[in-house]
Amino acid sequence: MKKYLLLTLFLCFSAVNAQISFEKGYFISNNGTKTECFIKNIDWYNNPVDFKYKISIDDTDIKTETLATVKEFGVENGATFKKATVKIDMSDNRLENISTTKNPEWKEETVFLKVLVQGKANLYYYLTKDMTRFFYETANVPTEQLVFKEYLAVDNKTGARTTEENNYFKQQLFNNVKNENTSESEIKRLTYKTEPLVKYFLKYNNADAATIEKTINTKDKGFFALKVAAGASLTSLTVDGAESAGFQNAKYETKVQPTVGIEGEYIFPFNKNKWGVFLGLYYQKYEDSQEYGVLYSINDAKHIEHPSTVKYSGFSLPIGVRHYFFLNQNSKIFVNAAYVATLGGKFTYESQHINLDGKAQGNFAFGLGYNYKKISTEIRYNTSKNLLNNYMPYSTNFSNVDLLVSYIVF
Repeated sequence: MKKYLLLTLFLCFSAVNAQISFEKGYFISNNGTKTECFIKNIDWYNNPVDFKYKISIDDTDIKTETLATVKEFGVENGATFKKATVKIDMSDNRLENISTTKNPEWKEETVFLKVLVQGKANLYYYLTKDMTRFFYETANVPTEQLVFKEYLAVDNKTGARTTEENNYFKQQLFNNVKNENTSESEIKRLTYKTEPLVKYFLKYNNADAATIEKTINTKDKGFFALKVAAGASLTSLTVDGAESAGFQNAKYETKVQPTVGIEGEYIFPFNKNKWGVFLGLYYQKYEDSQEYGVLYSINDAKHIEHPSTVKYSGFSLPIGVRHYFFLNQNSKIFVNAAYVATLGGKFTYESQHINLDGKAQGNFAFGLGYNYKKISTEIRYNTSKNLLNNYMPYSTNFSNVDLLVSYIVF
């Protein structure tokens, strides 16, 4: 089994190194010089502080530019980032650290802002692991944050605490980004999220309905897929630790067993839809008989062979993360890792001298696969798990390598 794991890791490493990720783009230096180049497009989830590029796609010399040297950069048919020195509300919205003040907690920072909409009014986006902020800019208003803040309000009389919202961004839009294409009621209904704000700014900039619809629908979005799967599982089993009770360890036959299952997967909208999480349900079954030795005489260490039977059936429940490497529009390689829980697993060990009903523990799984349109194939290595987790001194080493073929139902 270790050989399969090493092979999987080697193929994963090869896939990572084979992927081409430099795309046509440009950057503008602080002095205004525009450079056409090929930028390593990682479809940034958080706003970047630097980027890597090549002058030619065949160059081996990879260079880096940063906030200190560049005021704008972009990828063709991708994201554009502009440098700005702005005041950012640093308030923590996490429940355990939520602020008790309504007003923003300003800090001046120089950052790359992602361009969402350009026109008479520009809309920008800033994201870190701790915060999401939107910024805007017009001919009369320099770049500033649209203010939205959740805070904890405390009733002075009762001491009761409630979560409130500072929606000052609506007042900012009413004052500075409002014309005959928009309305006060529309502003009141706005939420501090990408899609409604993008739609509002497009309307303000005189975009027609078709352009608005096309822009909204071409924004990166997450999506869900349901798959059905079938395949074969190369399974091995040993029962260990029985020598202390007068039994020898038993090794059972390695078998190829059929397996079927379903899997749900959610693909995240960032990083060019390369990351996803999945939850599966797969049926497993294994049966075998084997001779084992019972210690008959301590003096001469004589063993007598007796038959034993093992049976296991149950569902494995992998919960994991998956990463894709795109080869072209229809093909991609993927790697995944998962924790595998056991659902309804039943294991019995029967012999002339002892009968055991086991409970299975969880294990881990690592996979490498290829996807073409709606069809995927995957080789998945499952680390060993103990099917006699509730017995001492007994234990098992139950492991398998799965070859799976799956089809996206929707």
